[in-house]
Amino acid sequence: MNNKAFTLIELLVVVLIIGILAAVAVPQYQKAVWKSRTAQLYAAVKAITTAQETYFMANGTYATRFDELDIAFDNLTTADASTTGYATSSTDAIRKTDYMELVLNNNSPQGVWSTAVFNKAPYSGQGIVFVHQGTSSYEKKFFCAEETSTSPAGKFCKKVMGISASPTTYLGVRLYPL
Repeated sequence: MNNKAFTLIELLVVVLIIGILAAVAVPQYQKAVWKSRTAQLYAAVKAITTAQETYFMANGTYATRFDELDIAFDNLTTADASTTGYATSSTDAIRKTDYMELVLNNNSPQGVWSTAVFNKAPYSGQGIVFVHQGTSSYEKKFFCAEETSTSPAGKFCKKVMGISASPTTYLGVRLYPL
């Protein structure tokens, strides 16, 4: 008799191979998705930073609201400090999407920062910041930021961003230089 079918062992081997490939591919895919989202955070902070510095040159102070800047984030929802997942003050201007928040930190103890952070797990409170004014060693620099209260060291900046530098901790935020 000439059977032309797969044996149960052959089918199990194929399923095992597919399972192994999926176990390797899914984490790499998720990492690539978060890297792409991080690129969006960086682009948003870069745009805000440029607009803030332009506003400062014209007015001698930094903008406290998004509508004062020469860029539009009209497609983002306006939020306040009580609805945000990131440590903000009541004077901060906040815009958000379903996975990120853009914050103009102003009149706070740390100075003036432009910030974009994730508001969804697994990287809630992690993101990119630019320090406009504050402690002089931090001014005019971009940082990868991790809130110390929500994340173990390196969970976002080292694993997703691939940053090897050591962080400095400032007001509850680990800052990794970019």
